[in-house]
Amino acid sequence: MVIEINTETLTEIGITADDFLYLYLLYSRDYAVLEKLKLKPDTKALQTKGLVKLGEGLKFHIIRQDFLDLFQASFDQMWSELLSYYPIKVSCKGTERILRARDSNAKANHKAKIKYKSIIGKDKTKHDRIVTCLKNELIFRKKGDSLGFMKMLPTWVNSYEWDNYENIDGTETTGETTRRITRRL
Repeated sequence: MVIEINTETLTEIGITADDFLYLYLLYSRDYAVLEKLKLKPDTKALQTKGLVKLGEGLKFHIIRQDFLDLFQASFDQMWSELLSYYPIKVSCKGTERILRARDSNAKANHKAKIKYKSIIGKDKTKHDRIVTCLKNELIFRKKGDSLGFMKMLPTWVNSYEWDNYENIDGTETTGETTRRITRRL
């Protein structure tokens, strides 16, 4: 099992990686893995923060909505947020190209929406990372005057284009985006 942990979120709410992993495994009801890992969560503090309600035994602990809100969100909200940043059209050498449909539920956006859902599911952390990378790409392209070369939304989603801009903060204008990108399948 692969679990992504956003360290910024951990520091914001004041919990450790052990605490987060403990809560996540409780949520997914993976008690066997939870017992094997020998985690040392501060369960009293987690209960005080309103992230869990402790029961008589491990199987009777209840995860609270405050914890679920840290990594889960409505897919439709996440899709709308992505589209709010993704340009509708761009100009390239005096002509305009359409990158996506204006309506989030339009048939033209349907394939990209399905693919994006398969990539992130309800993982808000992964979505937030992708949106940050999209913002980085927009800044990078505007500074380099290459916004007109941005890919259409379905192509951008299918090719995991955000990976190219993960470590770029928008201040660089070199050809850094040509490096080889690998990802776990």
